Amino acid sequence: MEDKTINLIILDDSFDTEEKIVSTLRTQGYAAHSSRVEDDEDLLSAIKDKAPDIVIYTNGMELISLDETRRCIDQAMNKAPVPLIAVDREANASSVVDAMHKGASDLSSYDNMGHLMLVIKREVTAYRNWLKTFKLQTALDESEKRCASLLDSSRDAIAYVHEGMHIYSNASYLELFGLQESDELEGMPILDMVAQSDRDSFKASLRDFMSGKASDESETLKLVKPDGSEFDGKIEFSPASIDGEPCVQIIIRQQTADLKELERKLKLLSQKDQLTGLFNRQYCLEQLENTIVECEQNDSQAALLEIQIDNFDNIKNQLGVFGADKFLIEIANTLNDATEGNDVLSRYMYSSFTIIIKDKDEAAVGAYAKNIQKIINDMVATIDDKDINTTCCIGIAMIDKNSPDCNEILARAEKAMQEATEQGNGQIKLYIPQKGELTRHEVETKFKEQLTAALKDDKFVLHYQPIVSLHGDTEERYEVFVRMIDQESGELIMPQNFLPAAERIGMSIAVDRWVLYKTITVLTERIKAGKKTHFFLKLSASSLKDETLIDWLAFQIKEKGIPANSLIFVVKENIAVTNLKQSKDLAGKLRKINCGFVLDDFGTGTNPFQLLQHIDVDYVRMERSFMENLSESPQNQEAIQKIAERTAEMGKLSIAQFVPDATSLSILWSMGVNFIQGYFLHEPTAELNYDFTEMTG
Repeated sequence: MEDKTINLIILDDSFDTEEKIVSTLRTQGYAAHSSRVEDDEDLLSAIKDKAPDIVIYTNGMELISLDETRRCIDQAMNKAPVPLIAVDREANASSVVDAMHKGASDLSSYDNMGHLMLVIKREVTAYRNWLKTFKLQTALDESEKRCASLLDSSRDAIAYVHEGMHIYSNASYLELFGLQESDELEGMPILDMVAQSDRDSFKASLRDFMSGKASDESETLKLVKPDGSEFDGKIEFSPASIDGEPCVQIIIRQQTADLKELERKLKLLSQKDQLTGLFNRQYCLEQLENTIVECEQNDSQAALLEIQIDNFDNIKNQLGVFGADKFLIEIANTLNDATEGNDVLSRYMYSSFTIIIKDKDEAAVGAYAKNIQKIINDMVATIDDKDINTTCCIGIAMIDKNSPDCNEILARAEKAMQEATEQGNGQIKLYIPQKGELTRHEVETKFKEQLTAALKDDKFVLHYQPIVSLHGDTEERYEVFVRMIDQESGELIMPQNFLPAAERIGMSIAVDRWVLYKTITVLTERIKAGKKTHFFLKLSASSLKDETLIDWLAFQIKEKGIPANSLIFVVKENIAVTNLKQSKDLAGKLRKINCGFVLDDFGTGTNPFQLLQHIDVDYVRMERSFMENLSESPQNQEAIQKIAERTAEMGKLSIAQFVPDATSLSILWSMGVNFIQGYFLHEPTAELNYDFTEMTG
């Protein structure tokens, strides 16, 4: 036995017997822990205190018989086969067969300790093997139940086929073929579901799969429903088993005729907040950008309102996390009823909302804000039999043809909202621009000059933030960030302060190409130093559409001898949805030149996994809002758990960003998230010196 510890219960009315057995075991290298009992009550109490590995019964006990001992053990151990050894005080006094009929595993005697020791070791080893087998079988049963549940709830049409016949089909498969019950498929050949024109192709593909010659590519075939109607579907084969019998798993994905319609649906899903159903933060930012451009082009006015619920922490303490979520849903519904047709209402942060209002001057916006505030004040929500009401503070930033960029408008609204909350509950504050603040046009002109000069004079620098495995992978992974050096002060300008402007004025491709070239240079140096490093690089929407990128990148990789998977490119989910065809093409082309692809800010849509069926990604990086109040947010924990599980099933790796603390790190580890990054772990720096073995120590 590998484990040298044995827990014994000895039924004997003599202390000498217990001491003799324990002493003999210890001389043979075992740590023996024993309890001596004399009746059934003592036996049950001893088992309750510590589960035994073996029970030794001395024949001739007056207060408890051998068969009563067996019944007590079965009762206390829920019929786990704990070995029971009957022992005579003298050799050959009893019958082995009689002892075994009464529930003993064997019979020995105290006169032959060598035999007794061998019996103890044999029975304890057998029992421990049974325990391991039981645990493995239980885990297997649970895994099979979970697998069956996942199959039944999967949106993919899945069937299991054995010798060409259906033996299982999930609800999506039945729905795809217009069937109601799985019994309708019983005994039906899979070939009957394939149109006559494609049956030879299907049989050839299935033969190739069974012989191990099949490629990784799925095959598009014309399929037929029982009513004779046909449709196109992609078929994928994979090995599976049911009840231990090998079979073939078949997944059918129906072809979408209208790619633009798919893009529209995916985009709509990615714009929604999971809890409230309102637009999410990312959509708010996109619409704010568009609104700023519209005001500049049309010489119109608009406003951004940021609404903060007062005393929300107290409400959460009163209602609990689930109750607080219900209250937020009530707030969202109330705000949704109060907004007008062209307004853009979004859930911005955990307990704050934004509204973009168009075509209203300052006076009209002020009246609008007061009305919103009154509606919130008058609202009474009944949550878990408790009537809850509250107030709100509102910060307002006006937008016109001279307004600055999106980041500055957001900063103005947040500053106004903070000033309102500092004055107390139920306040409204309008941001008043200070004299000398730059207009949007002036800001972009300034940035164009700065960016042009920085590209010309090499006034950018790279910073790196580690992406660390939670499960023992010690390979170096860094995300690459770019900073611009202010030519007057020498201070670093953060990317959020110049990259949006670079995108608007058509310079983002040039900045992306500079970052990529410098990263390849650094990577080449690390290869020479014997270091294996993976760099993650963000691509702008313009670079996603840049047809020269792949050819340039392929040339650099070949010329510099860059190892496979050293460069991983990051594209935000909302950009990928808006540019679905380009994203799909780019992911495929990157894979051909051994580069990786990350879908960033993933998971805020109602069904984000639909996007993964069209874009072949290596990693998904979860949206930062999932990290907000993670330890107290079951909603965020559930979302992360779902993403981690589904991506693992699909063979993708998951990354959690903006991890705030050790508690969140522990939660993410328990959920199976693969990688983490964030300022808590390490902030971006100009040095590549993070110790990736720290998480394994």
